[in-house]
Amino acid sequence: MSLSWLDRLTLFIHPQRVVLERQPWRGARSRQLSEVAPPAAGEADWQPVLAVAETLLRSTGKGASLHIVVADHLVRYALLPWSEMLTGQSARLDMARALFRNALGERAATLDIALDRPVFGKSGVAAGIDRQLLDGLRAAAKARRLRLNSVQPRLVAELAAQQKQLNDGWLACLDLGWLTLAGIRDGEIASLRNHRASTAEPDIQAGELAGLLAAESATVNGKKVLISTSAGAAPALAGGWETTLVAPVAGGAHA
Repeated sequence: MSLSWLDRLTLFIHPQRVVLERQPWRGARSRQLSEVAPPAAGEADWQPVLAVAETLLRSTGKGASLHIVVADHLVRYALLPWSEMLTGQSARLDMARALFRNALGERAATLDIALDRPVFGKSGVAAGIDRQLLDGLRAAAKARRLRLNSVQPRLVAELAAQQKQLNDGWLACLDLGWLTLAGIRDGEIASLRNHRASTAEPDIQAGELAGLLAAESATVNGKKVLISTSAGAAPALAGGWETTLVAPVAGGAHA
């Protein structure tokens, strides 16, 4: 009798690779990694990613629980400022749509938008992922009769993993050609950047991070920086920044 329904799966979706981690109900954790080819002419960036994810999921046993983490390359974020007029789900969603529309134009209409849980007096985060990508992942999970427990953007997963370490300071996620930076003040997200880096070279990327921190430093009281990367060591940052290397979640950067 198969007990695959007790297995726990984590799928990490990234433009260069897809990683599937299995934690069976009995035995050691295993890991599969498949490289993703660049999009063909006319393809969206998520289409080859979805094709690889579908292939990996077809190799799983049926009935397992599945958690999906989506790389920040494939996510758009918006910082939702606190307002007594924007406490309800509908009002917050309307604000998020307006922010994405202002930043992305017509492309914003293709996003499926998720909101964090509102906290009185504190700013929040909206995350948008292409609706067709999410629909494809849900269909792939359903085809294998997997129990899809959650789909999380990488930054959201990283913030949840590091919340005990970071009340005032910064979380930087460094990846191949991508940089995400969140500033936390008194446990509240106060600053958020998510964009393509000028280079994938670690030393130059560290300089870019230092520039962002200098520009945003007034929004956060601390100079502690948690850096999520698999590049090796936390980069040294001039200006009195205290850097700590943390392991990326679910097969993250440079996996």
